[in-house]
Amino acid sequence: MRRIVLAAAVLALTGTAQAADMPLKAAPIAAPASWTGWYIGVNGGGAWGSVSPKVTNVGPDTFFAAVNVPVVTGNGSQHFHTSGALAGGQIGYLFQAGRAIIGFEVAGDWTDVKGSVSNGPTTYPSSVPTANFSWNLSGKSDWLVTVLGRIGLDMGSWYPYVTGGAAFSHLVYTANFVDTYYPSNVTNRFGRDAVGLAIGAGAEVRLGQSWMLRGEYLHIEFDKISGNGVIACTAGVGLCGTPANATTFSFNAKFREDLGRVALSYRF
Repeated sequence: MRRIVLAAAVLALTGTAQAADMPLKAAPIAAPASWTGWYIGVNGGGAWGSVSPKVTNVGPDTFFAAVNVPVVTGNGSQHFHTSGALAGGQIGYLFQAGRAIIGFEVAGDWTDVKGSVSNGPTTYPSSVPTANFSWNLSGKSDWLVTVLGRIGLDMGSWYPYVTGGAAFSHLVYTANFVDTYYPSNVTNRFGRDAVGLAIGAGAEVRLGQSWMLRGEYLHIEFDKISGNGVIACTAGVGLCGTPANATTFSFNAKFREDLGRVALSYRF
């Protein structure tokens, strides 16, 4: 019996020593998380921008004395600023190759970006009796759609990126002219769906396995809004002749926007 116990003890000690001599296996290393995948989400923020209008008298002109035209068109070409809020959603796709991240996104936002300026009353250089005029200019955008590509660099739990593409918006420009000579009060309004070039940058952070949060800045240059409008008085009223004194102006306005938005997205 003692021999059996002794043999068992020897075997146990031998097995323990052999196990101690065996190299330890390294724990498996988890693969780094990838940014690749489709995502959908919501965004919001604000925009600030400018409108640069230009008005030209193209005639034929029976409204203004020739000496008054430069000051009228100059005052009607006054630059002004816009600002407002935006909110909407986005859908896109990210693809990661090594540390490079490439993405494509379509976003749609409701916007309330608008601004205005009033210039006057300004006394005409030449008028008998003495009279004056005013310009009331305004601009706004009702919605915004951006179609953007991006490229970034994986930094682990976040990545910075640059972005660029196309922007689409419905823009409205309004020019109200008030004259006390005849008198006259005329509003010309121009609206169109405009296309613009958008460029910007941002950074996105991973929140857990599927959620992502980012901040983004964009600068957008839109096409000009343009059109012709008539400045006239009411025939036979005050000093207005019959037929009515009138002229045709050419209007155009260049819209620019800078916007900052924060986006929360869920990646599938």
